[in-house]
Amino acid sequence: MCTLTVNMLLFFDQTSVAVALSALQREFGASATRLQWTITAYLLALSVLMVAAGRLADRFGRRRMLLAGLAVFGLASAACAAAPGLDFLIGARFAQGVGGAIMQPLALAATSRDVGARHRGWAVGLLSTGGTTFLTAGPLISGALLEVASWRWLFVMNLPVVVFAFHQGRRWLLPSREPDPRPVEAGALVLLSSGLATLVVGVAQFTDWGWAALVPVLAGVLLLGLLVRYELRSPHPLVPVALMVRNRALVASLVALFAIQFAVLGNAVYLVLFLQHGLGESAFTAGLVLALAGIFTPLLSLTTGTLTDRHGPWKLVVGGLVLATAGLCWLGMLAPRAGLLALVPGLLAFSLSRPAVFTPASTGAFTTTPVERRGLASGLVTEARQLGGLFGVAVCGAVFIAVHGTDLTEPARLAGGFEAAMLLASAVTAVAALAVTAVLRKGR
Repeated sequence: MCTLTVNMLLFFDQTSVAVALSALQREFGASATRLQWTITAYLLALSVLMVAAGRLADRFGRRRMLLAGLAVFGLASAACAAAPGLDFLIGARFAQGVGGAIMQPLALAATSRDVGARHRGWAVGLLSTGGTTFLTAGPLISGALLEVASWRWLFVMNLPVVVFAFHQGRRWLLPSREPDPRPVEAGALVLLSSGLATLVVGVAQFTDWGWAALVPVLAGVLLLGLLVRYELRSPHPLVPVALMVRNRALVASLVALFAIQFAVLGNAVYLVLFLQHGLGESAFTAGLVLALAGIFTPLLSLTTGTLTDRHGPWKLVVGGLVLATAGLCWLGMLAPRAGLLALVPGLLAFSLSRPAVFTPASTGAFTTTPVERRGLASGLVTEARQLGGLFGVAVCGAVFIAVHGTDLTEPARLAGGFEAAMLLASAVTAVAALAVTAVLRKGR
């Protein structure tokens, strides 16, 4: 129950805040660039620190680290609820991401370890279904709450859930740690965190800083290049680059998962802004529409898993990416000109594409991975999704703002910004479909 609650909490907080962006803009008078940092900061912390969480848990104990992550997440949620200004809120959201980065990989590990082999598949499926259900329901719950209460209650809601999960964890989780834990590569962690942070800052601030933003972008690329070189020589790599180089099925999975999550969060944030500021819809309507974009993920994940077992993952993955491209193109080209109802066909196509990619691609990552390396592969799968979401918000945001500017009061320009962001997301999924096909053909 503890790990299920943790997973639902983390997925809920990834999408629920998107619906509150308009309320934050009204209260703090913030530009679109600063608003996106309330989501980007959370995803940045998740992406940077998650890769080290497993190593720290091996050393200090999984139960202890999971409870510590819950405590950090709960305190950060309280800080978000009490935030006196937007900068404070962004900092508190980063702290939430730190807690989430500790918890997310350990929830799956604890479930796999503490549940017997006979029921392990069912338990992992329940964990996944609970998370994706709350990823979908988050905007709907958030929109309904914002109709009657302040955005601060989105974070207050977390507190009793955190207390419940903490109590369940102390009572039921078994203490465990590795007898001979691998060391945490401090050098790799510094290169990863500084490289991602500078790259994301440069991309997100491009419209404010202009060409000067290329300095942090290039610095980030250089630092990540140094990380690859460092990891190829390390006996205990934080990011197993060598595993990716030798395993084409794993590379194809990571490309697909990065692309679909890029589209999911890029769509979520800027669809909400377009609905509320461009079309004048309420927070509840925006949440309902956003929930529609994810409705098939919890409903069809088990079905696509069964199809993967029977026919293999790759036809589903490529087909899902093509369907995502079509749905996003529809949203970008038609919806800004035709209004709310025109969104429905594109959203349904995009919604159908998500379970066709997520489950088969996650499974495909392990098809040619040795059993003893599947823990590393699992970490890479999770990291690919986090990085996809992070860059989806940052890059789509840069394009959205470049077209419409930072002022959210001009509906016509907002429609143009939304169109550009969706067409960019569709280009990413289209390129991913081609890349997956090319990688797998080359590996035959």
